[in-house]
This record gives sequence, C-alpha cells and structure tokens, in this order.
Amino acid sequence: MAEEEEDEEIQEEGNRGSKKRLIIAVAAFLLLLGGGGALYYFHHKNNRDNEAAHHRLTPKEMEKMIKNHPIVDLKPFIVNLTVPPGGTPQYLKIQLALKLDRKETTKEVDYRLPEIKSAILILLGAQSLPDLQSTGGKLALKDAIRHRINARLDSGKVTEVYITEFVIQ
Repeated sequence: MAEEEEDEEIQEEGNRGSKKRLIIAVAAFLLLLGGGGALYYFHHKNNRDNEAAHHRLTPKEMEKMIKNHPIVDLKPFIVNLTVPPGGTPQYLKIQLALKLDRKETTKEVDYRLPEIKSAILILLGAQSLPDLQSTGGKLALKDAIRHRINARLDSGKVTEVYITEFVIQ
C-alpha cells in the first residue's frame, strides 16, 4: 500500500511537470506569435510612411525645387595627399557639387569661388589615405567642406555637398 501511494505521488508530480511544460510552451508560442505580428505591423507601417514621404514630384514641383535650390558643379580638384616621410606620393582627384539653400546664393558662390577653391584645396591637401578610405572619412570630409564654404558665405549657405568623382592614385 505504501508503494501504491508513492507511485500515485510520483504520477501526480509527473502530471504537474507536464502541465507546467505545456503552459510554458503555449505562453512562448503566444509571445512569438505576438512579436511576429508586431514586427509585421511596424515593418509595413514604416513602408507606407516612406512611400508617402518619397512621393513622385510633379514636373511643376521639380522645376520649383531646381529653381529654389540650385546645384553648382565645381571643376575637379587634384591634390597630393599627406604621406609619411619616405612614403610613395598619392594623389586625390575629386569633383564636387554644392546644393544651395536658395538661388541668390549662386551669385555669391560665383563671386567667392577663388576663396572657396582655396579653402577646399587646403583641406584636401591635409588628408591622408587612411582618412579617406572609409565611408565615415568621406562623410566627415563632405561635412568639413560644407562648413568651410558656409563660413565664407554671407547671403546663403550650402545645404549639401555631393562627391561626384573620387579617385585616389
């Protein structure tokens, strides 16, 4: 009889353990299902927001944007990069385009072009190959160019610098 009671206790413990496992498995499944649903919802919500934000411009809107935010192409710059003593000379050829905040700024950029070119040449000549090899280095260079140009402008500013050609030899 004592053995039968022990068997019943062991069987009850086994039933409780399997019930716990079943509850945990169902809870885990529901969590995964809820997480997947949330991921699906937010992913598709972001796609809808991006589509709305990047709508196609009508020809009239495009013309207005081009007129109000002109882009000025600069001629290519060719400079010697900074190299360690005894190192092989390295050259950078870079072409830039400047997006301006308004069309009136174009006249000032044209007038101050020698100042702007000088500032860019000095900045480029101070660069080294390791500075420019990474994407972060190129982005930092674009930002530095924009700041140097904007420091020389009075009537407007450069909102973006585009690198349209980049060759290191």
